[in-house]
Amino acid sequence: MKLTDLKPAWLSPDVFIFRSPAGYGDWLTCKRVPMTRNDQYELIYEKHPEYKGQIVVLTVPKFAWTFQGNDFNTLTVTPSIDASASGNWHGFITNGEIR
Repeated sequence: MKLTDLKPAWLSPDVFIFRSPAGYGDWLTCKRVPMTRNDQYELIYEKHPEYKGQIVVLTVPKFAWTFQGNDFNTLTVTPSIDASASGNWHGFITNGEIR
């Protein structure tokens, strides 16, 4: 599956959102800078009100990923994205592919 199949969108230059590959309709977030839960909440729900009323899985505040690229067709994110605590997907985004 391609990341582009999961409706990814940049919320800021350092944060993007995409549909969970697990198929529940939840949104997962990924960031390359540490952010408090309050900052994440503000970015998602106040600056992007289109996500209000939807389930968005926030990330651990102190954790950040490394992004190689900014194009969702070729983006690689390391390490893995683990949203399993919310019953969602745990896997990799490598060269725009969901693994």
